[in-house]
Order: sequence, then C-alpha cells, then structure tokens
Amino acid sequence: MLVSVLAMLSILIPPLSVFSSALVALVTLRQGPVAGLSTGLLAGLACSVLALVVTGGVVPVLGFLLLLWFPVWLLALLLRMSRSLALTLQGALLLGVLFVGLQLLSSQDPVAQWRGVLEPFVESLVQSQLIEAGQRDELIGVMARWMPGVVSAGFLLQMMVALFVARWWQAMLYNPGGFRSEFHQLRMPRYLAIVTLGVLALQAMGTTQSLLPDYLAVLLMAVWFIQGLALAHGAFGLLGSGSGWLVGIYALLLLAMPHAVSALAAAGFADAWFDFRARLRGRNGTGEAG
Repeated sequence: MLVSVLAMLSILIPPLSVFSSALVALVTLRQGPVAGLSTGLLAGLACSVLALVVTGGVVPVLGFLLLLWFPVWLLALLLRMSRSLALTLQGALLLGVLFVGLQLLSSQDPVAQWRGVLEPFVESLVQSQLIEAGQRDELIGVMARWMPGVVSAGFLLQMMVALFVARWWQAMLYNPGGFRSEFHQLRMPRYLAIVTLGVLALQAMGTTQSLLPDYLAVLLMAVWFIQGLALAHGAFGLLGSGSGWLVGIYALLLLAMPHAVSALAAAGFADAWFDFRARLRGRNGTGEAG
C-alpha cells in the first residue's frame, strides 16, 4: 500500500519516489528477490487500476513505475548478494550507461530533442526577465548538449539514494549502526579512476563527433561525488569531529551546488588513488571514533 501511494503521490511531489523505491529495496534486502518483485508487481497493479480509472490509460504509468522500481530492485538484489556498497555503486553506473545508450538509440539527435523540450522553459525565463533575450539560444544550446548526461546522472543518484535509505532502514531495524559503517568504508576501485582518466582524455581531445564521452564524464562525476560524501563522513568519523562539519557540507550543497559537488567529486576521485581513510586509521591506530 505504501509503495503504491508514494509512487502515485510522487507525480505531484517527486521526492516521494525515493521512498517508494526504498520500500521495494527494503523488502528485497530483507526477504529476497521474489518478495521484492512481488511487492513491486502488486503495487504496480494497484497503480495501474487507479490510473485506468483516473486517466483511462495505463501505459505511461507502467513505464514510469518500471523505471522507478525495477533498477532499484536489481541494485538491492546485487547488494543482498554481494554485501558491498562499492560493487552496487558500480552496478548503478552500468545502469546509468545503459540509460545513456537508450537515450541515444531512441533518438537520432537527442540534443535536438532536448532543445524542443527546453525552449518553452527558457522562453518563460526570458518573459520573466530572469535572463536576457540575447542569451536565450546560447543557454538552450548548452543545456540541450548536456541534458542526456545530466538526466542519466540524476537517474543514478536517485537509485543510490533510494538504496541507501533502504539499507539505513534495514540497519535501524536489525543492525543499528551497520549502514554507517558500510557507508564510511565505501570506496571505488582504482581501475574506475583509470577509466575516468581515459574518458576525460577523450573528452579533452575531442577526436570524436559523439557526445558520449561528455555523458560518461557526467555519470562518473556522480559516482565520485558519492565517494566524496562517503570520504567526508568517514574522515570526520575517524577524527571524532562533531556533526557540525557535515551539516556545513550539506549546507554548501544547497547553497553552492555546482562548486560543492565538483569539490566532493574531486576529493572522491583523489581518494581512489591515496585512500585517505586508511591513512587516518593508520595515524589513529584505531577504528572509527564515536
């Protein structure tokens, strides 16, 4: 019931979709893939009946629900089997790459398609005098160029946030403090940092007409951003720092999002090479404080 209600309400209040997906993931983590899939199917049936009554159609709703629940169910299954947040995040990255590929396959020119979507929005900004009319075409061009990658990165982040919420709920119920320990130790393998360097090199050289390197770079930035957050949480835990530092980081994410995200992504990328938390543990000679 909660999965269905939250999914339908998320059409009006998008953040609720995270909790709907998290409930499917929680059932999967605790009771297994069959129970998680059954929960999603029953909730999908309930939502489809409601959509049929209200709108007379179910296809758009089913597509929305499939995109909302199925990837998170897959990631929850991977986490249940591997017990590794790092491996699960790599799985989310693969799903993000697949999402980029679906966008490229569904349209011969996704940039042009996004231009058509963004033009009314930017025009409203011009009419509201939030931007100058002379900047209209340039802004649309820049936004349309990056939107396939940005949407895919948003898809990845939403999946992982839902999974983190589910894992946190599971830990609160059955293993208090377990998620905290797992998240503090989250660290991506060094090979992914090498792949990132290769993608950035292709992007800088511009030897291909494809925008795929740009989209992959945005996806990888989302992954390193998550590792940067884990690094911040883990480092402050090892240093025994108060929660005020973390509050400050999240405040910066709200007030200066592009710069704060870039800084955390850079820190996460550097951590793949230098493993700052291992150095802190070596210096302290103990595990996490507090």
